[in-house]
Amino acid sequence: MIRDDRQKDGSQEGAALIGTVMVMLILSMLGTVSMNLAALEIESVGAARDEAVARHLAEAGADLAVQWFHDPQSAPIGTDGSLLGKRYELRHSGPSFFDAQGVSQFVGTADHPDLVYEASKPSDDRLLNDPAFGWFRSLGSLGRILKLKAYGPTRPGLLCTVEVTAGTAGGTGGGMGGSGGLSRTLSVQLGTRAIPPLRAGVQIGTSGVPHAPSGPLPIWLHWGDLKVKGDARFGGRDQVPTKTALAPVTGQSYADMTHREDRWLDIWVGGGALFGLSASEPSGGIPANVYPRQDPFPGLKEDRWDYETMKKQALLYGSYYGLERDGLLYQNGRVEPGLGRTADEVFGSEAVGDHHGLVFVDTLDRRPPGTDNLGTLSLETEYAEGLFVVNAHLHLKPKGIGKSVPVLSPPGEGLSSLGSRVPVELTGIHLQGVLYTPGDLTIEGRPRMYGALVVGGKVTQTSEVSGQLEIWYNYGLRSGIVQGMPLVYVAPGTWVEKY
Repeated sequence: MIRDDRQKDGSQEGAALIGTVMVMLILSMLGTVSMNLAALEIESVGAARDEAVARHLAEAGADLAVQWFHDPQSAPIGTDGSLLGKRYELRHSGPSFFDAQGVSQFVGTADHPDLVYEASKPSDDRLLNDPAFGWFRSLGSLGRILKLKAYGPTRPGLLCTVEVTAGTAGGTGGGMGGSGGLSRTLSVQLGTRAIPPLRAGVQIGTSGVPHAPSGPLPIWLHWGDLKVKGDARFGGRDQVPTKTALAPVTGQSYADMTHREDRWLDIWVGGGALFGLSASEPSGGIPANVYPRQDPFPGLKEDRWDYETMKKQALLYGSYYGLERDGLLYQNGRVEPGLGRTADEVFGSEAVGDHHGLVFVDTLDRRPPGTDNLGTLSLETEYAEGLFVVNAHLHLKPKGIGKSVPVLSPPGEGLSSLGSRVPVELTGIHLQGVLYTPGDLTIEGRPRMYGALVVGGKVTQTSEVSGQLEIWYNYGLRSGIVQGMPLVYVAPGTWVEKY
């Protein structure tokens, strides 16, 4: 009996040992599977991260190409850069990306693009992966833009196709990189918005009513053309700035010049150019850069912005306001107590770069401007930046000293390259952009502006002590380049990812 018990105990111990080994084996297998799954999960997360990074970098490359069209200073220089500007001059609409038949100036193909940049070239790498770009600070350590091409569109009416290849660390531009990096290619097509050009710094009387001067025109213009429908009265002939290629290119006011002169100023008058009598006035005829009697032939070639078109654009991607007789502005035309805003609240900018884009102020009855539906708006803000289409009579009375604005002069006579444009610091600027009104403009104080002014009616001063409205023309407006406005955009339905 004792032997039988010992045999029984031995059998039980053997079974327990086998069970323990089996459990350990199973646990070991589960551990191995878990480790493999964890490794696969880590690899999957890493691949997803690389995928997202490569995609974001490619999107940044497309955004970079859009930026080149809007900011000439960021665009490539030389022949490539010239392709990013409007090459065609159409008779009625001015500079254009398309010829008279509507064919884009981008005519290349994917195999033979109009523009191509590759990060393998140091100069191209600096262009594509500039540390100054916003995306570079967050993604620059994870990957780079490897290649960018621009060529003709596949859809009629669009401007071009932009194809960008970007990769994570180790990517070579051909799929999985040599060090495990990942690359992706994104293709988009760009469309354009037809922003009417302003080919003169100042245009007065565009509503068709000739300017009836009761005194000298209270405007000083630098760097461009001044056009007046009807008669225009000036001070003495010696008060009109002389046009000369030897004039210094600075931000100096005419008030501070011993002899007023400018390189680009021409004055075009539909009627007569009238000059006041002055004891210091030199004898002689009309100044060489003043051209009277332009109407009806050959005409002033005014740039008029269509009411309905600009209203539609404001509703799509700008700001639209209804003006009521209480002098307040109501966004989207919703007139409710407490929703009204003053002009200074709508127009005012805190600093240079605080751009409002397109701001459209409608007439009192929300119909095209006429003689009986224009309200009156008073603008007193120290600094405003934007494209302001104000369908009202406007009283301009800025407060404060304004802001200092870095700008570029127009190119030299007969030139168009960016290198011929001189950097200038303009001080005391109260408004940067465009001020467009079909009504009358009244000036109080000494406002200063960089951009362009279009007035449908007449321009007057509130009193004899008020100074001149002094304007420096923004040459970019000649090509329809307006800060804060989408000159080009990614066309819907053209976004394609390639693997």
